[in-house]
Amino acid sequence: MLTTTDYTTLTQKLNEWYNESAKEKVQDWIGKELFDVSETNWQTYNYLILNGIAKFDRVAEGAQLPVASSVEGDSVSATQRRYGGRISISKDMRMFERYDQMQELVRSAVDYAFDRVDQSQADLLTNGFSGTSYTDIYGYSQANTTPDAVVFFSASHTNNQNATTSRNLIRNSAATANPALSRDAIITARKDAKVHLDPNGTNRPLNLNQLIVSATNEDLAERVVFSSGVQGTPNVDLNPLKSKVSNILVWTRLDTRGNDSTDTSAYWFMADSRNVKSTLKSPFAQKPMMGESTQVHDSLNWEYPIDAYYVLFLGQPYSVFGSTGVN
Repeated sequence: MLTTTDYTTLTQKLNEWYNESAKEKVQDWIGKELFDVSETNWQTYNYLILNGIAKFDRVAEGAQLPVASSVEGDSVSATQRRYGGRISISKDMRMFERYDQMQELVRSAVDYAFDRVDQSQADLLTNGFSGTSYTDIYGYSQANTTPDAVVFFSASHTNNQNATTSRNLIRNSAATANPALSRDAIITARKDAKVHLDPNGTNRPLNLNQLIVSATNEDLAERVVFSSGVQGTPNVDLNPLKSKVSNILVWTRLDTRGNDSTDTSAYWFMADSRNVKSTLKSPFAQKPMMGESTQVHDSLNWEYPIDAYYVLFLGQPYSVFGSTGVN
């Protein structure tokens, strides 16, 4: 039987199990591949886009280099929220030293915590086509607009420097928005990204080299991107995407939206892997971790909290393109 004198030993063991499980689970956390999940000690996170006026001109002998000035662009503010739960080690578990059951309880809690984080991040993408906010899986209102106050995926993102607009809503070569996943739509999205204008109106081409799909679309994505030839062409032409799209990221959280159970399996996205984390923001004040226990006097259970502090918001929108795949 484990008694209060064994509390320290048991707590150490639970923490070991937690850390082992978390280390394994992080490998399945797809959201961290796309989102900036850096640690911060800011409770309220202020994100400001600086519209730099770049300078790189010819310099006469003995002259000073030209100075690049910066102008404050659009901004967004987001506040950290706490999420969590607790596991309960009953007196029966301690009485009969049911370590296997305790370990499974910890593993299950770790899985659930990271799964919820991952789902909330996927939902930011699948809720990004209409409105200005939605109710997330935790019951909170979550904004789905970028700093220009336009919904995430749009054909007319604006900036505060000039009248130019840019799009990150995928279309096909016939200019139909929200097309189903296809070679034509991928090629068109990549072309649109190449003519992207930054807030200063300067062409700053993006390289949409990452395809993000649901598990439902995995096989189709692999055929479209990695097949050697293009079926239906007279000479089975070489597939131009094979060398252009370097990675297909299969995210099972995209199959069903977590906050309202909508079937989103047809949704698909493309990203510039070099810049994607400047768009998708999820800073953590604390990643999921287990804390000190308390004893519930009536039941004599030992309860251990597992909690996290994080926030979701969108930065500059241009490095992620999206389609609902309905057309």
